Amino acid sequence: DIDFNVRAGNTLVGFTSLEEVTLSANMLEKDLLKQIEERAEIADRAFDQFRAMQTEHGMEAGAHADAKQELRRRLDELRGELDEYLAGDYGVKSGNRSAFRKWRESHQPFHWFVEFHGIMNSGGFDVIIGNPPYVSAGKVRKSYAVKNMVSGACPDIYAWILERCSGLLKVGGRTGMITPLSLGFSSGFDSIRRLLFSRYHHNWFSSFGRIPSALFSFDVRVRNTIHIALKSAARRPAIARAHTTRLHRWYDAARPMLFSALEYTAFDPALWGHRIPKLNGAALANGFERLLEGNIGPLDAMISSTPTSHVLHFKQTAYNWLNFCRELPPCFDSKERRIPHTQFGTVHFRNSRMRQLAMLLGNGKLLLVFWATVGDDFHVTRSNFTEFPLGLEQLPETIVADLLRVPPRLESAMEKAVQFKQNAGKRIGNYNLGKCRSVTDVSDRLFCEATGIGDAWEDIELYYAQLVRTDFD
Repeated sequence: DIDFNVRAGNTLVGFTSLEEVTLSANMLEKDLLKQIEERAEIADRAFDQFRAMQTEHGMEAGAHADAKQELRRRLDELRGELDEYLAGDYGVKSGNRSAFRKWRESHQPFHWFVEFHGIMNSGGFDVIIGNPPYVSAGKVRKSYAVKNMVSGACPDIYAWILERCSGLLKVGGRTGMITPLSLGFSSGFDSIRRLLFSRYHHNWFSSFGRIPSALFSFDVRVRNTIHIALKSAARRPAIARAHTTRLHRWYDAARPMLFSALEYTAFDPALWGHRIPKLNGAALANGFERLLEGNIGPLDAMISSTPTSHVLHFKQTAYNWLNFCRELPPCFDSKERRIPHTQFGTVHFRNSRMRQLAMLLGNGKLLLVFWATVGDDFHVTRSNFTEFPLGLEQLPETIVADLLRVPPRLESAMEKAVQFKQNAGKRIGNYNLGKCRSVTDVSDRLFCEATGIGDAWEDIELYYAQLVRTDFD
């Protein structure tokens, strides 16, 4: 009989503990709280008795049915009483039965310390696993509200589920949740990331793209991050660390080996602004973190806040390469007339020299790997590259001189690597930087040498091979 083993309700609305009931706006009296706790314990014992009855030989059907009905009565009475207390916290006035019924129907409260009293009374669940719903918080707020949540302002309710689970898990327990990739980088989810880093002693994050294959079926095709955590009572280190994988792009034939082949790399959340980077090895992690820790300033410091004549265009979507250019690639309408691009952004530099250096950096493997580390695997935002921890003005002059010899070669190679894509009758041009690697590798190595992360070059080359599965020759 699974009637009381599978229980349904709103994970996000309801009392998880007796302590939460004491914080209710109703300010319940202690004697009444004691009665609620005793009734919850009685209901829990009735559940244990009912479960034991199912294994007894010769049990009469009538006795089994009576025990089931008694357990249901006790639970329903306690649920109803707690629902009324909680409704008061939501502004539903006592005695307004119509308003209470509407609130109860829309919020569907679920009181964890009643439904699983024995488990919650012993500290919580040993294991919590799941795939929380990916639903806009704005849409949900039209139906019901959540209270007292650190992640309440997050734009998707999967964050609320992660927070709730952290409170339901016992010390020493483990949790695993499949979330969208946005958990790792979106500023809107900063509060839930900080909560995960503070409440769990160990965090592991593995990240997956959706092309060529996705974790879910092809009609869903969501980019995902899997979060696994251990809740420990052990004293946290002075600098909290966590573990992450690279961004996985993979073919469906690799699905049977996908999880067994995961490799995690330690990272320092504080250095990454409490975001979750996607890294493929210790050398790359150490290299990027040395730059982040070095206080040399981001690339953003080189960009002018007002328009200048030193413009650099960048394509706002990417997959196998990033595209930064002085001159936009050609784009034609159905009658072969030149038309403007619609998916390019612009940045303005203070002088031509900074623009040339930024163009070299933006088109290379180094920045592509950084984009894969901090981005969403599709969009290219201004912050994806302006946050790169490299002060171009601080580069040694000898290396700058070598770098400034490269732009003419790169732009010549880009002009020869123009490719077109048909879209709604238009021929949209793009520079295929995958065909320009013999040039960009020269500047990338100079950048690595100048910043002291030359030991990360092999990890950068490896990450590039893991991301790009196309032969451009």
